[in-house]
Amino acid sequence: MSLQANVYFIVSFYCLCSACMLIVNKLAVHHIGVPAAVTISQFFATASFVGVSECAGLLQTDGFEWAKLKYFVVYVMAFSAGTWSNMKVLMVSNVETVIVFRSCAPLVVCIFDYLFHNRALPSARSAFAMCLIVGGAAMYVLHDHTLSTAGGAGAYFWVGVWFSLLVFQLTYGKYLVSGLGLKSVWSPVLYTNLLSLVPTLAIGLISGEYHKLLHVELTTAGVTWLLVSCVVGTGISWAGFSCQTVISATAYTVVGVMNKMLTEILNVLIWDKHASPLGIFALAVCVGGGALYQQAPLRSSGKTHAPREVELKGISGGKASPAAPTLASSPHHRATTATGPGDTRALLSGDSADEDAV
Repeated sequence: MSLQANVYFIVSFYCLCSACMLIVNKLAVHHIGVPAAVTISQFFATASFVGVSECAGLLQTDGFEWAKLKYFVVYVMAFSAGTWSNMKVLMVSNVETVIVFRSCAPLVVCIFDYLFHNRALPSARSAFAMCLIVGGAAMYVLHDHTLSTAGGAGAYFWVGVWFSLLVFQLTYGKYLVSGLGLKSVWSPVLYTNLLSLVPTLAIGLISGEYHKLLHVELTTAGVTWLLVSCVVGTGISWAGFSCQTVISATAYTVVGVMNKMLTEILNVLIWDKHASPLGIFALAVCVGGGALYQQAPLRSSGKTHAPREVELKGISGGKASPAAPTLASSPHHRATTATGPGDTRALLSGDSADEDAV
């Protein structure tokens, strides 16, 4: 499989896992009734899968090297703080407000890509594409929902905190997979899922969820959906970090926004959440912006942590660009590959947000 085909496979697989994660999480939480327990199961299952597979010689990680692990402690702390601040945003605002601000993330991440990852600034085409995404998201929310900041200045404060942490995760996550010289993408998968158990356990204790476990009736459907969520959780963890390995932080952010728009389309098609014709048009504008986006190339000079990526000519095409090989060229990472520990999965029920949540 060519490098170009690998990238398309990884991005497509990531989008598929992201779309499935929301539905599977909703079903698992519906049957189990304890969101924190579902998430802990996913983190534990993913970490266990990596550990057992390594013992069986099926894959390789860097082991628990503190020199590398410490960087993931920072990432997980930012992820946990981002999830908590997202909850604060939803207390004083609504999901639609988060969608609009989330769609603005590529416009900011592209600047950090320029400053820290040796990327050129977006072309006029890409800048227009990102503006289309923001405009389409705003149009959809304003005409089919209500953009709400009922908490006034307090709401904007928490939106700012959450948005800043989100941009940090997206920028820092790129460094983790391309700047630490990791042997395999399974290393960040292991580190983030294992480390995320601690804050998730704490959140469950603080929220008083665990006493509900005494009253949970484990049905066949409940156990089945819990197991499926663990499988999809492992897939999205690998695919998310893989995406950050082979495309730029900005392109990864654009893909994340497109996932949100596709989720909205699924809501329209599957459930009774019917959008107006103008709302459907707005979603189409967002998707069109994603298709028009063209990944900025690496600058010709300066130090870069970028791995061997494909220079996407839009999310729809591109040419291979040689660069220093890291995870992408590892024999243990055939199709190199993150919102994020659950990396790209939401911390609680699939509705809260990290880099790949709402």
